[in-house]
Amino acid sequence: MQPERKTYRKICQQCGREFLAYQSRTACCSDRCAKLLLKHQNRDERLKKTSIEVRETQRLALLDKNFLTISDGAKLLQISRNTLYKIIEMHSVQLHRFTDRTIRISRADLEKVGHSNASLVNTTIAIKEDILTNWMTREQVLEEFDVKYVTFYANIKKHNPKVKMIHGKAFYDKQEMEKLFFVNQHPGIKEWYTFKELMETTGMQLESICEYCTSHKIPRKRKGGLTYVSKLHWDSERGVSLDPVKHITIKEIMDTYKLSRTHLFTILRDNGLEKIKKGNFVYFIREEVAKVLKYRLDKMK
Repeated sequence: MQPERKTYRKICQQCGREFLAYQSRTACCSDRCAKLLLKHQNRDERLKKTSIEVRETQRLALLDKNFLTISDGAKLLQISRNTLYKIIEMHSVQLHRFTDRTIRISRADLEKVGHSNASLVNTTIAIKEDILTNWMTREQVLEEFDVKYVTFYANIKKHNPKVKMIHGKAFYDKQEMEKLFFVNQHPGIKEWYTFKELMETTGMQLESICEYCTSHKIPRKRKGGLTYVSKLHWDSERGVSLDPVKHITIKEIMDTYKLSRTHLFTILRDNGLEKIKKGNFVYFIREEVAKVLKYRLDKMK
């Protein structure tokens, strides 16, 4: 007799219907939904790429103009109008009034706003995305890793990490900052799961894993852009840490003795078998169950 294949209860990412999957990574309920999902993902990627290219083309076109409107000046610097007004006030940038209702700002004056040779105007969208993803300011390092100024500058002086100067402001390599200032807040925990590993082994969605860790107070840590979950606490809460030789789950009893859930609980209750609640699972002592249900095995022979 072939063992029953393991299934996962999933929600189709395309149509939203619930279905049973044989693989934990299955995202759609049918081949049609999978093709539609891929089509939509490709379309969104094209739109995003086109949007970035259009914005960059429009921004570069403004470099040919000597005088800009406030809106065009904000687009050139890739900031809001309110932020541009603050910059104008802060740096006393001159506004040129051509008529009662026509005000322009000099592109050359905007370029002088930069505090270094690398101008705000010459910073491309790709560079901005790189800064946001791979670099951190001093303030971000102090806040994220909870370190003091003295500790920060002592480590910078000692290890001399990568620094990128942008508009007179220092940005530090994110990976190097994590290596320097990440402190293990759980020294007694040696093994960790990643969210990806838990999603593959349990079939749970990312949001469900986060909620489960929060509700059961399972320790987590962030390192290298990834979130890790304590293996010891997760296994304990989920009941994985119990000895499978001594204990047996409800599903195992049902499969072994060919009983429905209602019939099984009636037999176990009538015989006074003690259940062990561990995490989301209910266990019974395997030896006691075998004694009570021995007659079922005799019938099945």
